[in-house]
Amino acid sequence: MNENLRYADFLFCESDWLYREFNRLEVVRSQKYFTLKAALNILLQNDGKTIVETGTQRMKDDPGGCFTTLFGAFCKRYGKKLFTVDNDPKNIETSKEATREYADCITYVLMDSVKFLSEFNQKIDLLYLDSLDCPLPPADATEAQTHNLNELKAAYDKLHKGSILLIDDNNFENGGKTRLSKKFLLETGEWQCILDHGQTLWMRRGLF
Repeated sequence: MNENLRYADFLFCESDWLYREFNRLEVVRSQKYFTLKAALNILLQNDGKTIVETGTQRMKDDPGGCFTTLFGAFCKRYGKKLFTVDNDPKNIETSKEATREYADCITYVLMDSVKFLSEFNQKIDLLYLDSLDCPLPPADATEAQTHNLNELKAAYDKLHKGSILLIDDNNFENGGKTRLSKKFLLETGEWQCILDHGQTLWMRRGLF
């Protein structure tokens, strides 16, 4: 079967409850939904419990994201826990309002993401890094890339053998947010890239 047809069949499958519930959102109709669903499927297979998101949802129906809503709905359905962190109080309040029906499984944290990850005292099963806007090419993305790497390093000792790492803003001509983090992961020799497009998805070697 043609790769594009396989992708479309997965993306628009009528049995996909997450798609059925949120197909109004642009991101659910994009390629980023494929990496999100892959990450969530791996999390379920590994019996993961804890999702940590940096950069919370900033609009009710944000065309570029709404991942806090999607993670929240997933956590409510499967009994998981989401921590979402942002350093802007307006973003936290917007996120709370947009995700109020999932609030019982979400912890909202107003804090610098690197500080939060450094102090986090639990193991992380799925780490989603999406804080600090990444400028579009030809602008220099060094600040966003450095921040992303600092987040990864701050969280690194909370990642275990079954942890999954998902990073947004990946396939920009200027390297996107992920350039330095991907280099770091490759140099460890412990991680492998599973999917690499609008987002990059990684897990430990030998997990399956």
